Amino acid sequence: MVKFNPKIPEHYRATARFLSKKKDNLKLLEVGAGDRVLKEIIPENIKYYSADLSGEQDYKVDLNKERIPVKDKTFDILVCLETLEHVLYPDKIIEELKRVTKDEGIFILSMPNEYNFWLRLNYLFAIKKKMTDSPFEVVSKLQHIHRPRVKDIINIFGKHLKIRKVEYVWISILGKKRIFHPIDKVLNFLAKVYPSLFARIVIVVAEKKEQKTSNYA
Repeated sequence: MVKFNPKIPEHYRATARFLSKKKDNLKLLEVGAGDRVLKEIIPENIKYYSADLSGEQDYKVDLNKERIPVKDKTFDILVCLETLEHVLYPDKIIEELKRVTKDEGIFILSMPNEYNFWLRLNYLFAIKKKMTDSPFEVVSKLQHIHRPRVKDIINIFGKHLKIRKVEYVWISILGKKRIFHPIDKVLNFLAKVYPSLFARIVIVVAEKKEQKTSNYA
């Protein structure tokens, strides 16, 4: 059981909960790993590797220009959270993720729903975020190049992979103070009922389409 920790974003906790069901010794690659938060919360039977443009990574790679420097069909689990919205060609990169994953492998992928109610309010009142909305500098600063809706996220993942599970989550915009936790719980409930409005992140568990059998649980 993954304990609640407000310092760890909900999409990481959701990924760790899924991985906690896996009992075999498996190799996992996280693409777009950043600070490698996931490494600290996954089971010990899963060997963790990371790939990103910068930081302390096992593989340094610019996904817009380079292939991941590993052999085909190397990993049992491929995790790519909140990364594909930053790259120029998401379709090509999903194919690259497939290349380095075993035929029976599992994919855990996520992208943000850029049309949730909070962002709609921001657009309505012309509020821009410095981390994601720098005019004319989005590409050079590796910000959110793509702004998908929930159905766009499902469509792009479904085009390349066989989707087995979808989870919709809300991540607090109110900080990590305990006083806001009840509000976040309500919004997470609403995210599952009305994902197009209340989901901030869409998480997909998938496998390769050509695979007839699965170890999905």
